[in-house]
Amino acid sequence: MIFKKAAVMLFARIRTALVLAGLLLVSTAFANVLPPDQLVKQITQETYVFVNQDAALQKGDTSKLIEWAEKSVISSFDFNRMTSLAVGKEWRQASPDQKKQLVQEFRKLLIRTFANAFVGIKKEQTIEYKPFKMNPDDQDVVVKALIIKPGTKPVDVNFSLEKTADSWKVYDVVLAGVSLITNYRDSFAQEIRASGMDGLIKMLAEKNKQLDQKAKAS
Repeated sequence: MIFKKAAVMLFARIRTALVLAGLLLVSTAFANVLPPDQLVKQITQETYVFVNQDAALQKGDTSKLIEWAEKSVISSFDFNRMTSLAVGKEWRQASPDQKKQLVQEFRKLLIRTFANAFVGIKKEQTIEYKPFKMNPDDQDVVVKALIIKPGTKPVDVNFSLEKTADSWKVYDVVLAGVSLITNYRDSFAQEIRASGMDGLIKMLAEKNKQLDQKAKAS
């Protein structure tokens, strides 16, 4: 009887220790999550430095920037949510396989879009980050910045981010008031009405193929 009580107490202590250890691991993981404003600074500054140290990128060669982005900053973007936002309400009509193909093709297109936005950026152009505040329980935030170019009006660029299980992810970029994601919604909806979801996938694949050929020719 005494042995049984001792065993029960021992198991109870072990269980409590495991729970506390789990809580400690979770709290440590959240403590190590890079804040959204710092993540945006890291993405933009790393890209800015990479572009400005390469002569080919300064002349407009996007292939090297795309290759670098795939290995570095792209993991900080939520392409599943980006694609669902761009497709809009029709996203619910897509099968799991169609969604997978849509994300794959739209991801390629977006990476090229972002690469074209950064390639050729000049050293005299800078990014100014606006003051950022958030509540501890916020799950969705906007980090605001300005692209400064001497002699021209600053351009607003806002990054929308959501908190996932282990990090913050960018899911939209609004440049001068225009969303780079939802800007595709009308053309996507038109293609879906005309040719269905498979038609949209085909259109995106063809567009990416054309951009590939253009990049190789340049």
